Amino acid sequence: DVLEEAMDAAACIGCGACVAACPNASASLFTGAKISHLGHLPQGQPERDKRALAMVETMDLEGFGHCTLAGECQEACPKEISIDVIKRMNRDYLVASAKRQEPRAVAGSG
Repeated sequence: DVLEEAMDAAACIGCGACVAACPNASASLFTGAKISHLGHLPQGQPERDKRALAMVETMDLEGFGHCTLAGECQEACPKEISIDVIKRMNRDYLVASAKRQEPRAVAGSG
């Protein structure tokens, strides 16, 4: 259920246990939870692409490690957030990146 998935992701308290437990020091569970929370809901759609791009790129700029799906984050999470939010984050980021790369039609051309 989409609403249930959104509420599960919204449970993230930003405690950092996932980052501390990750062998790569990845913040993907935290970032994925924040992106997934609004990405599941209709009111989160207008800025879905912008949110995914900004949050993932900020995570990378801050020097967090890359996720290799070790699963330690999910085990350490006190709110039992599923590693599935990382899958959604990656999907949203890839879709938003592809849209950003698409050539745009110019009025009056053609």
